[in-house]
Amino acid sequence: MKKTSLTILLSAFLCQAFLLTHNANAGASLTTNVITKVAFHTGGFFIYGNAWNNPNSCISTAAVVLLSTDPNYDKAYALLLSAYVSGKTVTGFSDGCTTMDGVTYNTIRGFKYLVVN
Repeated sequence: MKKTSLTILLSAFLCQAFLLTHNANAGASLTTNVITKVAFHTGGFFIYGNAWNNPNSCISTAAVVLLSTDPNYDKAYALLLSAYVSGKTVTGFSDGCTTMDGVTYNTIRGFKYLVVN
């Protein structure tokens, strides 16, 4: 009886921990923004703007980062660079933070919801 109760309690705890972990970074759309500056870092491509929101409560909102591990990095990089050069606005989706030099930044997906207006 004690083993069954302990198993049920442990299962409930693990389910709760799983739900909390996966809902914490549910993500959201990034605000539409004009790219004011771009930069490279070892792990990704920084896109600076004046009005990025902070859907994942990262430390910095000065830039969002397209991670070099993104499945469509090369295509998204080309799209974002052309948006920067032409002064177009960009809208995207962020579902996490990445740490660069001890500061966290919202990531931007290159494989889903990336739009140049």
